[in-house]
Amino acid sequence: MKKITSILTTVMLFFGMAFTTTSCSENEPPAVPAAKSVAGTYTGDMTCSVMGTDQVFENLTFKVTSVDDATVTVEIPFFGEAPMQMPAITVAKVPVAGADGAYTLAVTNFDGTASTGRAYSGHLGGGFANNTLTIQFELHYGAMPMAMICTFVAEKK
Repeated sequence: MKKITSILTTVMLFFGMAFTTTSCSENEPPAVPAAKSVAGTYTGDMTCSVMGTDQVFENLTFKVTSVDDATVTVEIPFFGEAPMQMPAITVAKVPVAGADGAYTLAVTNFDGTASTGRAYSGHLGGGFANNTLTIQFELHYGAMPMAMICTFVAEKK
């Protein structure tokens, strides 16, 4: 009889631990994938530097779209004024990593032809923390001999 009581006690303890473990995990919210955490619309100011001269472009809206759990597309809006206006550019396949509200957008090279017919190239990277996106990119556009180095910082809408 002692043996049966011992076995029953062991089984009860096992099931008690199983239910306790299950109930704890049910209280935790499921983890949101990195790309989905960063995805959103951001409106703010961008500073661009060309050969050491800074210019601020106000009230720009960047869109970050989740492609899958670890990749986003970043849409850089057009900025500037004619005849020096820069066209909108989309940077695809930007890897995102991190957890718990702090994420890194890996430096990603991009190139293409803008709607103006001019070639562009560069690289983009950044981060996301405290609900704020920081994007840094270097852009070579058309026949410009020097790069534009730009930084955009904004909170998620």
